[in-house]
Amino acid sequence: MAQIHDPNPLSMEPINSLHNQRQSIISTATEKITQLTCQFMEKLNERSTAMANGGNFDLALRDAAVMQAIDPTSSLGYLKAGDIYQQQGRQQDAAAMYEKGLAHVSSSDYRYTNLQMRQKDALDATNKRVDFISQLPLELVVSEILPLVFHNYYQLAADKRCPYLYVSRTWRQRILHGNNLSFYSYRGILNSPIQFRELERFADHVKELSLEAGRSVPEDDPLSVFDECDFPNLTHLTIFYHGYEEEDVLFALESVHRTVTHLVLLMEDTMGYDDDHDTSQIHLGGVLDLCPGLVSLSLITMTTYDLTVQYRMLTHLTLGVDIFPLSCDTMINILAHLPSLVYLDVHHVPDSGFLTSVCGYCPDMKLLKCGGYDSFDEDIYDRHVKGLQKLCLGIDDVDEQFDADDLIPLLIENRQSLDHIRLTGRLIGESVSHYYKSLDLSLTFDRLDKLEVHASNDQLAILALSTINRSPHLRHATLGAHAANRDDIRNALKGLSSLQTLSTRKMRADSIPFRNLLEHQVQLGKDSPWKELQVDIDADVSTFSWLNVIGGLQSVTKLGLLTSHIETPSAYLSAIATIANGCPSLLHLELYFGRQPAPEGTITHMKDHPTLQCIRIQASSIADRDIVNLLSFVNLKHAIIIAPVENYLIALLRDRIPDVEYRP
Repeated sequence: MAQIHDPNPLSMEPINSLHNQRQSIISTATEKITQLTCQFMEKLNERSTAMANGGNFDLALRDAAVMQAIDPTSSLGYLKAGDIYQQQGRQQDAAAMYEKGLAHVSSSDYRYTNLQMRQKDALDATNKRVDFISQLPLELVVSEILPLVFHNYYQLAADKRCPYLYVSRTWRQRILHGNNLSFYSYRGILNSPIQFRELERFADHVKELSLEAGRSVPEDDPLSVFDECDFPNLTHLTIFYHGYEEEDVLFALESVHRTVTHLVLLMEDTMGYDDDHDTSQIHLGGVLDLCPGLVSLSLITMTTYDLTVQYRMLTHLTLGVDIFPLSCDTMINILAHLPSLVYLDVHHVPDSGFLTSVCGYCPDMKLLKCGGYDSFDEDIYDRHVKGLQKLCLGIDDVDEQFDADDLIPLLIENRQSLDHIRLTGRLIGESVSHYYKSLDLSLTFDRLDKLEVHASNDQLAILALSTINRSPHLRHATLGAHAANRDDIRNALKGLSSLQTLSTRKMRADSIPFRNLLEHQVQLGKDSPWKELQVDIDADVSTFSWLNVIGGLQSVTKLGLLTSHIETPSAYLSAIATIANGCPSLLHLELYFGRQPAPEGTITHMKDHPTLQCIRIQASSIADRDIVNLLSFVNLKHAIIIAPVENYLIALLRDRIPDVEYRP
């Protein structure tokens, strides 16, 4: 057989030599990489431990994540992350991290058993429960724990089991101890049967009850629950009623009339019931006669009869009259028989003639509201200040009128106590200047903090001007179109060194006083008292020569721009760019466009603002590019979007911005 010879036998040795040399380099490099990796992992582990011990958990977890990325098959990164979670008390997250490690780490890893043990410890800790309800002192449970568990005694469904009441006998006894249960029963489906199983079972311990009572069929009577159950501890009762005679409702109240102190009776003609079931009127006197211990009453009816006896317990009254405004005589009758009133809310707006009698009949009156505007909370007032503190007359978009002879004496009488005035409508009668010119200039509204005037005529606007000039400590002003566009009012505002918030409606494009007012605040720089500014622009923004001045405001932290006329988007974007490059203290920006789209680039222009933390934007649409640019904001923590936006974009925002509110 012929011998096969290598055509070039000398070539093999160099090839083998080169191969061996490369292998050696690879092996050496691999060994060094492994050593460096181990060292790097050890140093990351050390740094992560130190940061966790110092409370820098986010940075510590970041190092643990880097360790997992460098060597996903090593137990070290998973153990470190799990340990950090356990330091934070996040046992469930720790158990999940150890589970992830067990899935990626080989069982031959010498820390594998440690992973298993740590996971068991975390799971045991997760499943461990401390029965605070049973173990802590009763007083502490009632005063501290139960309000947290029940979210300040949230309402329980009358026909559904509350799980907390069925944990154990001890839990139930402790929860029921304070007799603080609050139940509700609202009809979800028309003509569905009414069930009160849970309400009936715990009736002895009910403090608050809200009930929708509509009689759609004769045998269906939700008010029958007052016949079938005793409520010895019921103090707060709300009934939305329809289709009952007055005596039916009063008969139901008779069983609880000794305990109820807070009562709401709302006649509902919009509950969806058959119109054949008419709703009778429940009159103020009938309710007060039956429940003489009432402290607070809210009643909606169509008329009211004169009261004949005094009810000295009642301090809060909300009275809604649906058909005709109450006359001056009727209002005086109510005041005369309710001498302890602190809060009175009447709507529709009654004849203003009663205003001069308010403080005489009700010396403790603190809050008076005539109209449906919810301008202040009924319980927020200073009990140590004598006199009327909050006054609201009128409602937006309704041209109510008040006689100067009635309103101005009330204001002057309470000038040392009023802190919030809201007037909407028109003033008739004697000239305002007649009153104020006859007064000493030293007579001022020293406590007035907030003034809102939406005037329909010059008389009410002049009243606003006179009040501003006599309010040295006024901090918040809201002016409707008629008052906002008066030169004398703008000049008066310029002299207010205490003014922090200004809100105006339907600003004129050519308002020189407003431009001067803005420029004055710009000149004050950081010394300007202004913190909030809201401007309603009632024309195309391109005509507003003063809009760019806003960017020079140094101290404003909250800015709102409302407009529904953007015929020239470039002019609007120019103003936004000025604000983005100015307003160095701005934290909160609100942009309202009504039923028109936001000009593309609006949000993009604001993305580089260094201090902005919250943006609220309402429009018919917002460009996707603008939505995405919200992610580029330097310090944005809160975004409120009221416009249709693709779901994936909202999800993207929620991944990167701490608080995102979306209302399509």
